[in-house]
Amino acid sequence: MPHAPLPPAPDAVLFDAGLTLIHPSGEVLAEELAAAGHSGVGPARATTALVLAAEARHLPLPAGTDGTAKVARTFAALLGLDPDAVVPAVLSALSRPDLYRDVDPEAASTLRTLSDQGLTLGVISNSEGTVRDELHQAGLLPYLEVVVDSTVVGFEKPDPRIYRHALDRLGIDGERCWYVGDGLVNDVFGALRAGFGHGILYDRFDAYAHLPHVPRITALSELPPLVGAARGRRRTLTATSPMTTSAALRVP
Repeated sequence: MPHAPLPPAPDAVLFDAGLTLIHPSGEVLAEELAAAGHSGVGPARATTALVLAAEARHLPLPAGTDGTAKVARTFAALLGLDPDAVVPAVLSALSRPDLYRDVDPEAASTLRTLSDQGLTLGVISNSEGTVRDELHQAGLLPYLEVVVDSTVVGFEKPDPRIYRHALDRLGIDGERCWYVGDGLVNDVFGALRAGFGHGILYDRFDAYAHLPHVPRITALSELPPLVGAARGRRRTLTATSPMTTSAALRVP
């Protein structure tokens, strides 16, 4: 698929956890909806709606509603269901400890490949203080140098402080760091606002295909080739820079 022009090659790549490395179970969502009388929503459709609804967490409206309830109401609206009737089922699903149980099939292999490329890897997640344990259970923790949980540090994406906290712990300049996540606002725009060199949207359902200028991937396995291409360009620029400098010196 076409990608936006590459930024400087990274020294580190940080990821979101939920909906990026570990996905919600569509079966759990469909089960809770069916129990509430909405059996016509299949697992794939329910999961896609949750991916899009997650961006509603930080919307200012409706006033007096917390972030989780905003996600639940948006989820219902995206499915064409009555929010007042569906929200309790959605909240029940979101509170289940077995909701986030589907490890992305390419997560481990992608992290391994990036690590073999010499990159520093980590996670920044809006979580309930449980993301480290979830990553451990998924078998992904050994690949990660840093794990930042919003509940632990006291601020959540897209607040720039949570991104800068991760950079400070790694001792890495933001311009040489890429961030990968499923949220356009929380992940891509949030990382760029915090000074990251690149934000990549993980759009596994191709829901953002209508935004051609947003850097995105539809599979995690697309990341290592992008890093390789950026590094190849850096080597090319490094190799040609002395010639460019010499030519500049000859200009009267």
